[in-house]
Amino acid sequence: MVNNPNKPSLLFITTSSLASNPRLVKEFECLKSRYFCYVICFKHHDWSLPLSEAIKARNQEVHFIDIDRTQSVTETIISKFLHKFSIAINPLFKKRFKVCAFASNDKTPQLSLRLKTLRKQHQFSKVIAHNLGAFYPALKLSKFQNSPLQLDIEDFYPGEALYFNKTHEKANRNYIMQSSFSNAETITYASKGIEIECKKMFKTQVESNHITIINAFENEDFIKPQKIPDHKVSCVWFSQHIGPNRGLEQVFEAAKKYPTLEFHIIGNSNVTYLNTVDVSANIKFHEIMDQSQLHQFLSQMDIGLALESKDADFNRNICLTNKFLAYAQAGLFILATDTFGQRDFLNTLSYNAGQLIDLNLATTLANFDTAVLSYENQLKRWEYAKAFSWEQEQSKLLQVI
Repeated sequence: MVNNPNKPSLLFITTSSLASNPRLVKEFECLKSRYFCYVICFKHHDWSLPLSEAIKARNQEVHFIDIDRTQSVTETIISKFLHKFSIAINPLFKKRFKVCAFASNDKTPQLSLRLKTLRKQHQFSKVIAHNLGAFYPALKLSKFQNSPLQLDIEDFYPGEALYFNKTHEKANRNYIMQSSFSNAETITYASKGIEIECKKMFKTQVESNHITIINAFENEDFIKPQKIPDHKVSCVWFSQHIGPNRGLEQVFEAAKKYPTLEFHIIGNSNVTYLNTVDVSANIKFHEIMDQSQLHQFLSQMDIGLALESKDADFNRNICLTNKFLAYAQAGLFILATDTFGQRDFLNTLSYNAGQLIDLNLATTLANFDTAVLSYENQLKRWEYAKAFSWEQEQSKLLQVI
């Protein structure tokens, strides 16, 4: 396909599948009417596959370049070898951008290989990198084509937990971030806490654009709350995975103490984990839902549980999760753990969207004012949340593209 010279082309790069990166999806859906949008992503043969295929089906004007690691076997083996080799030589090349990037993510070499082919076929007006593993190949492509580089910082990567190469990985992440920030024209952040921390740590070009664009959803995703007489008060928690270290232990404990409440848990179940916990009858498990189904389900709930642990890693303390924003936009009253990201956002709102959990969920529910759960209050929260919907946030993205 030859690009229309009158319509600029954008390239989005991610190491995730489409369904695993909803922020990326919202961005190209916002921009696809004004630009040719190309997306290079990974095809994962897991829960995300049918959801990713549905995303592609509704965005047929977007050019998707899937990397299927089960099909591109030779390329995948080479990339994994380069990853392991880079880890091995990492102590000798702590300030070599390529080595740090390849050691940090085994998908980065694969993206680099694909982009060498793609850059010969298309000229891009801007290169937009989502997530850390995409930064190095995106920067190389932007330099090769003399195209502006935009970074999206959805998480504070140096503050995330380390799972491998623990001696050098944090330094690698810092070096990748600094090298990329130094060359970026625009940097977008998913929370104010992430923006504050990045500006504190990394130097950028004097003329670079910085803006926080929260990961909100569209207004129309959330139907008007319905008044349901005599229904049980329902709490909800959702994530991609139901497992340990996600705050669910608090939910199981609270469910035992409050049998008249319902607790709904949505996600892919870790059966091994669930076999180790005592699940009471008022806990209802649901399979993972697509975004439309999930948001409609939330409208039937009363309380959204945002149980992030700031002790898990530093990123968890300053980020603002999709679930938190979905709860708010559905009009739910949010019970949130005291992280900087959640506390800061609640404090910026002009209305009572929720409260911080005191000690633990069970204790907070014991002293809970149920008046905030009235239909009238839920309706007001649903209306007020339109002020930070994606319709509002996407205008910021349009300004910096």
